[in-house]
Amino acid sequence: MIIAKIKGGKMRVTKKVNRRDFLENSAFGLFGAVALGGKSLQTPEVKGEVQPAKIREYRTLGRTGFKVSDISSGGPTDEGVLNALLDAGVNYIDTAESYGNGQSERIVGQVLKKRDRKSFFVTTKLELNEVPGKKEEVTKEGILRRFRKSLERMQSEYADCLMIHAPGDMETVKSEAFHAAVAELKTEGRLKFTGISYHGSQDFVDTGVPMDKILNTAAEDGRFDVMLLAHNFLKEDNSEEVLKICQEKKVGTTLMKTNPVGNYLMIKAEIENLEKDGKEKPDWAVLALKRMREKYEKAEPFIKEYNLADPVEIRKAAIRFCLNDPRVNSICVTFDNFEALDTYVRLSGTRLSPIDKKTLAAYAHAFGGFYCRHSCGLCESRCPQKIPINQVMRYNHYFEAQGREKYAMEKYSRLDLKKENPCQNCSGACESVCPYGVSIQALLMIAHRNLTWA
Repeated sequence: MIIAKIKGGKMRVTKKVNRRDFLENSAFGLFGAVALGGKSLQTPEVKGEVQPAKIREYRTLGRTGFKVSDISSGGPTDEGVLNALLDAGVNYIDTAESYGNGQSERIVGQVLKKRDRKSFFVTTKLELNEVPGKKEEVTKEGILRRFRKSLERMQSEYADCLMIHAPGDMETVKSEAFHAAVAELKTEGRLKFTGISYHGSQDFVDTGVPMDKILNTAAEDGRFDVMLLAHNFLKEDNSEEVLKICQEKKVGTTLMKTNPVGNYLMIKAEIENLEKDGKEKPDWAVLALKRMREKYEKAEPFIKEYNLADPVEIRKAAIRFCLNDPRVNSICVTFDNFEALDTYVRLSGTRLSPIDKKTLAAYAHAFGGFYCRHSCGLCESRCPQKIPINQVMRYNHYFEAQGREKYAMEKYSRLDLKKENPCQNCSGACESVCPYGVSIQALLMIAHRNLTWA
């Protein structure tokens, strides 16, 4: 079923596929690949295969000793899709109390109650400040209460790992309330391992601490067994040291934000839409759009020369980049549909090819200035409006790269920014300190347009 959504003069087409359609389409696709000699319907990583997508590699998750699938499920959103993932061999599931207000944990519970629980490694997460950006007293009793609620939702007597979710500061990493609760839960047999998840500054600029500082502190602390961190081919600087120290300390590593490739081919259209908008624009907006157009026009030759016209293939290469690193134990992917399952589970066990390397290098050169690095936040202290720039860009990434439009718009609305574009009458101090040359102001304009249907 194809659904076209039209709002604010924009049309987006999404395709809904159920499990039966997925199996039938997969069968047709495999038949077509054979009939055509495997030339046009098969991807390089599965050339010659006529089998459904399956996990082909398992890696030891640090000192936990558990062999986890190299491609794993991040934040399950659909029971049917999760069932299919587990059938395909995925055995690591990442969820959190806050994902869908507990709905993700409920989905995990419904699926795992019909399976051998010991065959799967399940991680859930708790934010120690229940109200984002507002410090509240964190108690051992409060953590125990919330974790036990998570177990109820997951219909399980235990969790393999409990992570501190988005700690935000060094004090939270060393929270004695959290570690005392963890010790009690381990004694009870309700918990096996401890972890931490972080990708940089959160909703409120002043509370953010760089990802590497938080996670390096956690690794040195010695009480954390597993980490979930942001890492991709465009953002290696502050994750490289984390991966190195995790390897030294035998801390398990799972990755998020491995795909920095957005719908960059839509950027030109977005620029044109903003330029044609009848509203009078301040000088900064005119200048920002001009810089963005110039940057895109310089990138166009690379699109043709290196065949960068297919974002899906570049996203596959981006994931293979991470799979190529032996320090990485598993990559968490948000699977919202069966098509994503078929695309990304097939990457299991693959490695970066010479063609992939050239493609990613060309993409980085052409479009590096269109990607605001996850977990960076270097520009935020210069923003006179105190806009959580990295957070806004991340929400737009959910919107464009992951197709999680509703989720992204809901998160953006909670920032309570001005209805008009929040960068009004700004000189662009953020761009002057960006070491990656990102067109921050123009990207914020596009993000605002996307996330508000403006």
